[in-house]
Amino acid sequence: MLISVVIVTISAINIAHNFFMQISERRREIGVLRSIGATRRDIRKIILGESALIGLAGGVLGILVAWGISLLIDWRAGQAADFPFKPDTYFDFQWWIIVLALGFSMLFCVLGGLWPALRASRMPPAQALAQQ
Repeated sequence: MLISVVIVTISAINIAHNFFMQISERRREIGVLRSIGATRRDIRKIILGESALIGLAGGVLGILVAWGISLLIDWRAGQAADFPFKPDTYFDFQWWIIVLALGFSMLFCVLGGLWPALRASRMPPAQALAQQ
C-alpha cells in the first residue's frame, strides 16, 4: 500500500511539473485572456479542466492497455495445458473498479494541476504579456 501511495505521489509531482512547463510556455496566452476580461477563477477553471481531461484520457488509455494485456494473458494461458479448476479468465474487470480508476486518474491530475493553476491565475496580465 505504501509503495502505491509513493508512486501516486510521484505521479502527481510529475503532473505538476508538466503543468508548470505548459503554463510558462503559455504566459502570453494567459496574459491575453486576463487582459480581455478573464478572471482569476476563469484561468483556474481552464487549467484544471485541461488537467481533468488529461486525467480522463490517461485513465481510459490505461484501462484499455490493461484490458488488452489481460486478453493476451488469457489467450496465452488458454494454450497451456489444462489443469483442474482452470478459470476461463484470470482477470475480473468490474464496472466499479473501472469507475474508481478513472476517478483516481482525474483526481490526481487535478491535484497535480492545482498549484500551477493557482500560480497562473495570480499572474498580473501586464507581467504575463511583457515576458518573452
